[in-house]
Amino acid sequence: MANSIVEVDVSVTAAPTPASLQRTGALISQGATTATVGDYKLLTQYSDLASLLIAPLDLQSLTWSGGTVTATAVANLAANVSTGDTFPVTISGASPAGYNGTFLATVTGADTFTYALSANPGTETAPGTYTAPGVVELQQMAQTFFAQGAQMSVYVLELGAGDAASGVTQLTSFITANPSTIYAYLIPRSWDSEPTFLSFLSGYTGVTAMTYFFVTTTVASYTQYSSTEKCVVALVESPDAPLTEFSCAAALWSALHYDPSSTNKVTPFAFSFLSGVTAYPVKGNSATLAALNGAHVNYVAVASEGGLTNTMLAWGTTLDGRDFTYWYSVDWAQINLGRAIANAVINGSNNALNPLYFNQDGINRLQDVVAATLQSAVTYGLSIGTVVRSSLSGPAFTQALDAGTYDGDDVVNAVPFADYVAANPGDYKIGKYAGLSAVYIPARGFLQIVFTLNVTDFLSQ
Repeated sequence: MANSIVEVDVSVTAAPTPASLQRTGALISQGATTATVGDYKLLTQYSDLASLLIAPLDLQSLTWSGGTVTATAVANLAANVSTGDTFPVTISGASPAGYNGTFLATVTGADTFTYALSANPGTETAPGTYTAPGVVELQQMAQTFFAQGAQMSVYVLELGAGDAASGVTQLTSFITANPSTIYAYLIPRSWDSEPTFLSFLSGYTGVTAMTYFFVTTTVASYTQYSSTEKCVVALVESPDAPLTEFSCAAALWSALHYDPSSTNKVTPFAFSFLSGVTAYPVKGNSATLAALNGAHVNYVAVASEGGLTNTMLAWGTTLDGRDFTYWYSVDWAQINLGRAIANAVINGSNNALNPLYFNQDGINRLQDVVAATLQSAVTYGLSIGTVVRSSLSGPAFTQALDAGTYDGDDVVNAVPFADYVAANPGDYKIGKYAGLSAVYIPARGFLQIVFTLNVTDFLSQ
């Protein structure tokens, strides 16, 4: 006999945790940190980077001649540079102090590089140290990223010292071993002309890829990229950008900072305000900027057309010409629809009051889950249209779409139970239902407005 009059059976329905993939980015390092190859370290602020960087390397001598300093290292330069390559470098601890500073260096040999210095500092008495190739660029990336705001974190992904081709190989291995871990990668400048990188990108053009690469290109090399590469946000830096800046890092921050909710709607990527970056000069460059726009390559501009002095991202597109938020919306829908449906199925197997079975009621409940998720997309500024439900067979649904019945709608169709099992008799046995589908319209912003103004001096009485 029970000791209690009432015995309470408890079941728990757990809501899914918010998906965080789309807020996850990585700055790529090639030998600039002490982390092991394939490891990624979180930065919550710029100062976190200092403890990760490899120590400065010793110089053997510094010699000035005709506006150029030749620096000789004690050991060979890092493995990721070759003669003729350029890299930003910081010289410190040298005497006279005029040799010190951050410069754009050119590799001239296995252990030598040069940098421009207009004034003669005098005969070197202490050569000091230099930062290994890749260190200053990583500092540029992090400094520009965090200049946009302190509320975002970012990883540093160490791929190990090596040239661009070896970096591509390591990144391929990392993504294969760590799927759905990093949403967007900030690519080193040296990868821009690397053939294996261009080939690598073709593997991420599919709608379900959900992986993006923020690439710094140049006016001489951007034509190497394909207009089918929805995975690439390409940007040409201003020729006036200082050596403390990595402009594409600002665009990366803008892409990762979205946190969709009813009170924090997703804004268009195009014309996002950027901080701490240099606008591409307009004077004398109108043809160049028009060509970049035509190729869907971004650059930093001043928002003066709107009467503003802010710097902004022009034009905010991926290489296929769509605003980045178009693909962001598509990815959000894939991630959250999959999670919501799986959550309903799992909870339905653990709810003794209302279990989820493969029947018409179960199909209706799954359709409701999809509709609720799409309604959130509309509320969050990710999708346009009105969410509607339909219960048609596959052929009938296709005919309705072709007839324009659901034009402008986000429609969720669920093939009725009886129709589905009749058409797919083997699926009920294995618990498979493939009759749930939706038509989804991602939101996007304006890129161009054509306004017609008629001017007249005709007056009517």
